[in-house]
Amino acid sequence: MLKTVGRLINLKTIFFVILYVILKRENKSFTTYEIKEESMSPELLPEDYVLATKTNEPLSRGDIVIFKNSEKSIDVVKRVVGLPGETISASNNELLVNGKTIEDPWAKTVTDDFIDCNVGENEVFVLGDQRRLSTSDSRTLGTINATDCFKLKYRYWPYQRIKAYE
Repeated sequence: MLKTVGRLINLKTIFFVILYVILKRENKSFTTYEIKEESMSPELLPEDYVLATKTNEPLSRGDIVIFKNSEKSIDVVKRVVGLPGETISASNNELLVNGKTIEDPWAKTVTDDFIDCNVGENEVFVLGDQRRLSTSDSRTLGTINATDCFKLKYRYWPYQRIKAYE
């Protein structure tokens, strides 16, 4: 009987449940988040749990961020593809930065065409990796204020998929 209980509840599971409870509290320097949609798959899957922190460093292309969609009052997770001072668009299923095609290794589906969007100072342009499934990204919301973003640091659940992001 005890062996069966031990298999169900091991120390790793207990550790991550306690970690989740501690990190779920309100704090302005970090946030935890449960992935609820497939717009970032296969990198982040539904029911993955992640930890993200505020950072004083500028965001980079490829960073994964969490921010609040104020129209729907929900948190969303997306990838930074456009940086301050750039003009982002898509044409013929390719992502363009300042009119030039860029390498876009994160896109898992084609990027539908959209018109030029100028990224202002201290703003970023974000998209989901599954472009056709992605909602609440910069194509509909516009650019996102970088100071409103939490940068993804760790995927801590499920523990078989633990990963650090830098």
